[in-house]
Amino acid sequence: MEEIQDTNPTTLKVLMVPWLAHGHVIPYLELAKKLSKTNLFFIYFCSTPIILNSINQENLPKNIQLIEFPLPSSPQLPSHQHTTNGLPKNLLSTLIQTFGEAGSTFAKILDSLSPDLLIFDGFQPWAPELASSRKIPAIDFLIIGSASVSFFYHHYLYAGKRDFPFSGIFLKDYEAKQLQLTAEMNISIGPNVAFNGLEKSHDIILINTCNEIEGKYVDYLSTLSNKKVVPVGPLIREMETTTENEENSKIIQWLDKKDESSCVYVSFGSEFFLSKEEIEEIAHSLELSELNFIWVLRFPLGEEANIENALPKGFLDRVEGKGVIVGKWAPQARILEHPSVGGFLCHCGWNSILESLHFGVPLITMPMHFDQHTHSRMTVELGTAMEVVRDDQNGKLNKEETAKVIRNVVMEKNGGENVKAKVKELRKKIREKGEEEFDQVVNKLLDLSTKNKQ
Repeated sequence: MEEIQDTNPTTLKVLMVPWLAHGHVIPYLELAKKLSKTNLFFIYFCSTPIILNSINQENLPKNIQLIEFPLPSSPQLPSHQHTTNGLPKNLLSTLIQTFGEAGSTFAKILDSLSPDLLIFDGFQPWAPELASSRKIPAIDFLIIGSASVSFFYHHYLYAGKRDFPFSGIFLKDYEAKQLQLTAEMNISIGPNVAFNGLEKSHDIILINTCNEIEGKYVDYLSTLSNKKVVPVGPLIREMETTTENEENSKIIQWLDKKDESSCVYVSFGSEFFLSKEEIEEIAHSLELSELNFIWVLRFPLGEEANIENALPKGFLDRVEGKGVIVGKWAPQARILEHPSVGGFLCHCGWNSILESLHFGVPLITMPMHFDQHTHSRMTVELGTAMEVVRDDQNGKLNKEETAKVIRNVVMEKNGGENVKAKVKELRKKIREKGEEEFDQVVNKLLDLSTKNKQ
C-alpha cells in the first residue's frame, strides 16, 4: 500500500473507521471522498486488509490514505473472514467480539496518526473512549435512516412506557419476535452495544440521510440524543468509469430494447440471501406480473447453486425474453438510472433505498429483517413505495398479492401513479438541496476541530 502523508498543516486530519460490512464501508468511503474534494480534509480510511483490498484504489483521491487495521487471526476466524461479506451466520458474533476487543491495536493507530477528528461506527466501544482520552473529538456516523434509528432508540430509552410519536413507523408482531430472537442468539449485538456510539459521540452525530427525506426524524433523534444530528446524505456510490465487462454490457443492451418504465429491477443486496421458498415465491410473483425484469440472485459464499436448479421447474423457459437472471453482481446504479426501469423490488437496505430515490425509481419493498422493516414503513409513509403484502401471523409471502403490488407500481395504477409522481418530485428536491446541506457538514466539522484546539 502506497505510503502517503499529509503535508499541508492547514488540512484537518480525519480518521474514519467503518464497521466491517459492505453496507457500512460504502457510505463511509463516499463520505471520505466528499470531504476530500473540499481540499480541507486529509482522510485516513482504516479497515481490515481484506476490506481495503476490495477498494478500487485507482479512483481514490490523493488525500485519502488507506490504513490497515489488522485483527487477530485464528483457526475459527482467519483473516479472509475479517469482513461480513461471505461470512457464515454463525461467525457474526465472533467477528463482532473480535473487533470489540481490538482496542489496543486501535490505540496504536491513533497514536501513530494523531488525527484531529475521529469518525467511528458501531461495534467499536473503544473508539470514542480512546479518542477522548487523547483529546480527539470522536463523532458517530450512522449509515442508516433517522426514522429507524429514532424508532429503536426511543424504545430503548422508554422501554414501552411511551409510544413512538410517529404512527407510520411500526413493527408487526412477527417482525418484533424475529428481532427479539436475533438479539437473544447474538448477545453481542444488543441495544446497549448499538447505541453506545450514539451516546458517546462528541456534540454532534452524522447520519446518511437528508431533511427532504427524513426531516422530522432527524429532529426527533436530535431531541432523544440531546445532540445535533447532522444529515450528510444521501451518499450515493459513484459509478465506475472503467470499461464494462461483457455481461454488464449485455444487461444494458437488453434494457435498451425495452419500453420506458416497463421493467422491474430485483435485488436483495450483497449480504442477504433468499431461502429456497422465498426464491420460488418471488419467481412465481414475477411470472404472474407479466412484466420485464432483471433479477440479481446471489448465494452465500461456498454455497453457490445452479441458478436453474434454484428456480421453479421450467421458469427460465417461460420467462425467456421477458426476464434476465444475473448471478453475483450487477451494475445497480447503471440499471436504476436507465429509463426502461419503472420499479425496484428490494429488501430495504438503506443504501438501496437512497440509490432508488436518487435515480427517481419507485420502490416495491420486501423487508426481510433488522431495520429493513422500519426503512420500508418510512418509504411508504413518504409516498415513494408500496410494500408487498405478507401473512400477518408468520410473514409468509403470497405470490398473487406480490405480483399485484409489482404491477401497480410499474404500470402506475391503483396508487402506483402517485408513488411515481412523488419519487420524481423528491428526486428533484434532493438534487437541488444536496450540496447546500453538505456545506453545513463541512462547517460543523471545522468548528468542532477549532473549538477543540482552543
